[in-house]
Amino acid sequence: MADGTAIDLARLRDLHPRLPGDLAAIMLVRAALGLQRNKHSPGVNLQMAVQGTVSGCVLLWAAADLGAAKQHDYSRVTEDGAEAIALAVAHKTSAWRVVRRMQREEHADWLLEHQADGVRRLVAFEVSGVDKGSIVDRMKGKLAQVAKSRDVDQRCAGVVGFEQPEAVLRLVKGRSYGR
Repeated sequence: MADGTAIDLARLRDLHPRLPGDLAAIMLVRAALGLQRNKHSPGVNLQMAVQGTVSGCVLLWAAADLGAAKQHDYSRVTEDGAEAIALAVAHKTSAWRVVRRMQREEHADWLLEHQADGVRRLVAFEVSGVDKGSIVDRMKGKLAQVAKSRDVDQRCAGVVGFEQPEAVLRLVKGRSYGR
């Protein structure tokens, strides 16, 4: 159930100013396509579980033309759409902001930053999406992957489910590689 708050995906660039506009635009279209192909419309409830705290919010977006969906790779719709939603949730719940895209050998998708007690902290953020079904197995793999990231203060995996809109963000527990 939504707690009265909302996430408007159209504000993704405001939340993450370093995110290139062209990349944000395609991520937003693909998030809309992923949600809409699962029969959701703007204003759907998004269940969020961040470090075990469950809450909900209203998820807003500009409707996409489902007729154009065949012009997009099905898997990219899920992955890019999941990244848009996960980045919005990460900012909403933890005030994390994009620094840059990470590369494959860095074991995460995004390098994020936040301030804690006046100190800049870096977060390796690995994201995945699931179009249909449970996200539990995917989360296990993503936590193992991002645990390998080096030279960051925290490591986090985010998995977004589109069938029943949900976003789960979990920090890697214990000591990881690096830093």
